[in-house]
Amino acid sequence: MRAKRCLAELPGGGGTPLSAGIDSARLLAQAVRRQGGTPLIVLLTDGRANVTRSCEGGRAQAQSDALASARALQAARLGALLLDTSPQQQGANRELADAMGARYVPLPHADAGTVARAVGAHRQALGQAT
Repeated sequence: MRAKRCLAELPGGGGTPLSAGIDSARLLAQAVRRQGGTPLIVLLTDGRANVTRSCEGGRAQAQSDALASARALQAARLGALLLDTSPQQQGANRELADAMGARYVPLPHADAGTVARAVGAHRQALGQAT
């Protein structure tokens, strides 16, 4: 699976404008759908939004921005899966998944293999080819 190979080298950690990531994923998925594809957005996050949409610090505003982006994703009716990669489940991630209309999966020991299996299981449950 191409995603598994890409995930193996994906860096993590540090400041991330989560809302910008969600917005970019939505735009890409909408482009895939316009071309006849069936996109599935997979969001890996520890639930700690820490950079605002305008790339400034501020956790409260960053979380608010992320929720707004998540609601826009749900309004676009795109399939989504949120993988909670934090060591302990985060309430913020459940809230984000709900706002996205996404399935929430705790995955505290995420690596390329566990992510690929979680995505494959989700797609299989949806009746999509993996």
